Parts: sequence; C-alpha cells; structure tokens
Amino acid sequence: MILAAGTAALMLVVGAAQAADGDTVFERGKPLIAQIDRIELQLNDGETYSELAPEKRSEVRETLARLRAITERYPDQASVPEGVKVEQFNDQARVNVLLTKAREDSRMVCKREKSTGSNRTTTQCMTVAQRERAKAKAEKDMSNAQRTGHSLL
Repeated sequence: MILAAGTAALMLVVGAAQAADGDTVFERGKPLIAQIDRIELQLNDGETYSELAPEKRSEVRETLARLRAITERYPDQASVPEGVKVEQFNDQARVNVLLTKAREDSRMVCKREKSTGSNRTTTQCMTVAQRERAKAKAEKDMSNAQRTGHSLL
C-alpha cells in the first residue's frame, strides 16, 4: 500500500517535471497507441531523429513494442495492474529521454562564418551533433599536431 502510494507520488512528480519541459515525446491525456504510431513514423522519416544511434533506435523500437503489447492487453487503462503501470511509466520515461536528446541533436543550426583567409562570410548549416563531432575532431587534430609537431595539412 505504501509502495503504491510512493510510486504514484513519484509518477506525479516526474510527470509534472516532464510537462514543465514541454519537450516530452509522450503527451498526457492522449491515446497511447496513437502516440506510439506517431513516434514510429517519425523514427522512419529519416529526419526527425536522424542522429539517434542504431543501438538506441533498437532500444526505442523494443520499448515501443512492449508499450504496444501492454496497451493491447489492457485496452482500459484502469484495468492495468499496478506493477505493469510502473513498467509502462518507466518505458515511457526512457523513450522520452532518448528521443528528446536525439531530437535536439538532429536540430539543424545555420551560422554565418568567415572561412580562414577570407573576409567573405558564408552560411554553414549542420545539425547540433555534426557540429559537436566537427569540434571534437578539430580539437583532436590540434592536440595531435601540437604533440607530434606536424602541421594539420
């Protein structure tokens, strides 16, 4: 009894925090099956979650399959046993975390930059993840050049 009350309170706190973010993938009060269908379409569109790693994409698909099975087994949300509700909630939270991060990494950002040796600015568009990879590569190349004494060219 106390465990169920504690779990319900935790679910309310986490749910309120996610609702405050406004970036959750699963939305409260909407049919779960429709949301799972929408997420699966977005996973397949090649754009929305383009930066999601293959192993994370597999994890999301497996989690969505579990959520779909629960929803089909218990069409009435009130009939879902408490333990299954906790698993369902945890699965939704995991998908929210993975896909919110992937959506942020897949966001296209364009910047006006001057090329080295030029006064002319050009527009460079890359996803957030592409920019992070380019930055990490540049830092690694610079570190190697400093350590070995060789030029970057």
